Amino acid sequence: MARNSAHGVQATVNSFRVLEQLVAAEDSMGVTEISDAVGLSKGVVYTHLQTLIDLGYVRKREQRYLPSFGILKLTEVVRRQIPEFTTVRYHVENLARVTGEVSALFVEEDGLGVCVCSSMGSEPWVPDYTCGSRMPLHVNAPGKAILSLFDRDHVDAIIEEHGLSRLTDETLTIPETLESELSTIRESGVSFCREEQFSDVVGVATTVDLGERAPAAAIGVCGPSDRLSGRRLEEDITGQVISTAKSIRIDLTK
Repeated sequence: MARNSAHGVQATVNSFRVLEQLVAAEDSMGVTEISDAVGLSKGVVYTHLQTLIDLGYVRKREQRYLPSFGILKLTEVVRRQIPEFTTVRYHVENLARVTGEVSALFVEEDGLGVCVCSSMGSEPWVPDYTCGSRMPLHVNAPGKAILSLFDRDHVDAIIEEHGLSRLTDETLTIPETLESELSTIRESGVSFCREEQFSDVVGVATTVDLGERAPAAAIGVCGPSDRLSGRRLEEDITGQVISTAKSIRIDLTK
């Protein structure tokens, strides 16, 4: 969600608040509903809606408003900053097909993890995040895999800026404990998440080299702990994740 900043332009912040509210809503919204949700007057909301419509990011249907598919062009342009993104996306989708579980590619940006590509598996489960979601690096398998690429000073700088917020009882919130786990990840090349971001959700990830110009990245699989456990998680799924990362590296160096 948009955050207020001492250096921000309030009108811009308000436009993003309106847009993000529409994106998060399950259905179209009227001006009054949006006004109540974002805490702005109906007149201000209406003005921002008209601007967003003119820009192609919002559409109007019977006096109600929805996000436009025009937003997608922004995500595609940003994704193209990752070399050979089409190749990477193919492997993410294939990993979901092979495992039947949700697969995703995360990159580091400003000390946070960003999901830039995800694919749903055949199993009926959807994670509580979407492409573009930004989250702390210490709370899930891809994030910890990315952190393992950095030296201690870099990790400490990220912790100083973003902290080690506790999302569940299993979240690693002590720097020394996190560093110990990162050492294990560096040795094994594999990162596990065991209900550290969401209760009853586990995952596995490994880093992937997307090229010199690309950000630090990791690919992984996640799902409900009652389905991903024991040998299936630690051997079968882990093997598929490692194999996918190797395939990406091979394809990107051809």
